[in-house]
Amino acid sequence: MGCPAEVFIGDNLVFSICTHDPDTGILTDADAAPEYRIYEDEDEPPILTGTMNLRDSVNTTGFYTKLIACTALNGFENGKNYSIYITATVDGDTGGICFAFKATNHTNSAEVAVSALMAATGITAGGTWTYQKLLKTLAAWSLGLARDKVGFPGVQEILDPDDGATVIAEVTMSETTPYRQVTIL
Repeated sequence: MGCPAEVFIGDNLVFSICTHDPDTGILTDADAAPEYRIYEDEDEPPILTGTMNLRDSVNTTGFYTKLIACTALNGFENGKNYSIYITATVDGDTGGICFAFKATNHTNSAEVAVSALMAATGITAGGTWTYQKLLKTLAAWSLGLARDKVGFPGVQEILDPDDGATVIAEVTMSETTPYRQVTIL
């Protein structure tokens, strides 16, 4: 049984359950497709409802999954918490389980972390940068520092780790400045 703890808005979420005979505990297909209801925070009514799909019935027993699109169109909002309430009936007995997850914008995770790291370290960026490129540049810069290639007065170029030739950042060290100034090109 499972559900991720976080999902990016715009991505798909897959959650799953296994059903068992309540008397024996043996994996058993449900009497009907399990039903789910997704609630935002403590709000009612649910934002989505439906039934789950039996998966790979030739090789599994009682295994159900559901894929939903976590989009604004489906009612998902940045920073909100969601509960998935699932019920299934096996041999006439109904059981249930609940999962929780948080919806997050892509920009509120990696991009915010990179922006905070850049601000804390005095790094400035020019041009249009994706957060993946910024992370790669920060990693290359860190490796350069770890290898003691920077630490003398002057400018040290940091090369793109992918091609080893493209200058992606410059680190400036001055005798009058107590820290390194990094400029991402």
